[in-house]
Amino acid sequence: MTVTLTLQDLLSFILYLLAFGVLIYIVVLVKNVNSVAANIKHLLTANEKEIDTLIKELAQTAENANAISQETKAVVSAVSPDAERLVKNISSISDRLDNTSEKVCHFVGQVNENLNSTTSAIKSINDSIDLITELMAIIKNTIKRFKT
Repeated sequence: MTVTLTLQDLLSFILYLLAFGVLIYIVVLVKNVNSVAANIKHLLTANEKEIDTLIKELAQTAENANAISQETKAVVSAVSPDAERLVKNISSISDRLDNTSEKVCHFVGQVNENLNSTTSAIKSINDSIDLITELMAIIKNTIKRFKT
């Protein structure tokens, strides 16, 4: 038994197999979509009262949101000039603090220099006193030697 297959027959067979596979895929897809639709229908049926209440209250919620946004706009426009003045005041206070801090830093530097010079003067006075004390001790010892 010999069967002759042409290339056209082989390609047709492969094409039919692919079409069959696509058909099976479409059937599974439709089954899954149907299952999802059934679940959505079940959810909508189970929550029908809540959905109706939500839809009825949606208009009132939108009105409340609109009223809140209008009140907020009014408050912002009323506060805006005060906010601008507040920003200007804060800016001027910041500038004054900047200048004051520079002056304080300069003053602290001068005080530090004065303290350093005072400390060195006190050290030199202390050294002078030590020298005078040693000199007096030497004179005292010399006087004692001449007396004896």
